[in-house]
Amino acid sequence: MREDAMSEYEDPGTEPTTEEPGYTEPADDYSNTVVATTTDGQTIYTTDADGDGYAESVEVDADSDGNIDRSFQDTDGDGRLDTVIVDANDDGYADAAYRDTDGDGRVDQVQLDRNNDGLVDVDARDTDGDGRVDQVSVDRDFDGREDLRAIDVDGDGDVDVVVTDTDGDGVLDTERYVDPSANPYANN
Repeated sequence: MREDAMSEYEDPGTEPTTEEPGYTEPADDYSNTVVATTTDGQTIYTTDADGDGYAESVEVDADSDGNIDRSFQDTDGDGRLDTVIVDANDDGYADAAYRDTDGDGRVDQVQLDRNNDGLVDVDARDTDGDGRVDQVSVDRDFDGREDLRAIDVDGDGDVDVVVTDTDGDGVLDTERYVDPSANPYANN
């Protein structure tokens, strides 16, 4: 296409100008975004939306196809990127999210979409902030409801309790104590 050729949608005669009454320049949400292309063909978008000098998001399009493959975000505004969202199969939908929700520099929540339906199938969390995952929820049949929950009650890194939905009604109804000492109903 020639440089001077215009598409049928570009008609400069119909564009409003700043001199026309009632015209307001549209907000540019990406005015603080720096776009860079690396020598290996990746496109990187770095955005400092509030202008404080710290990036709120860094997106990587690994093959420059328009789909963001990895997104790093500062979700709490403290100047540290605390969330990573990954599109592993490059289909434009998030496959995994890793979050540092308490700001300690360690991932304490992992969410996975194993079948690419847009719903979280695995949700692993460090609920007590000790740096180890102590609760995992799984949707085994991909119906959007939790079917299994594994819990490390005592924080030793081993699963102590498994809770399942045995009848498929969306309610966890059966507890199995892998570690008998974790059972609050056991006789000592």
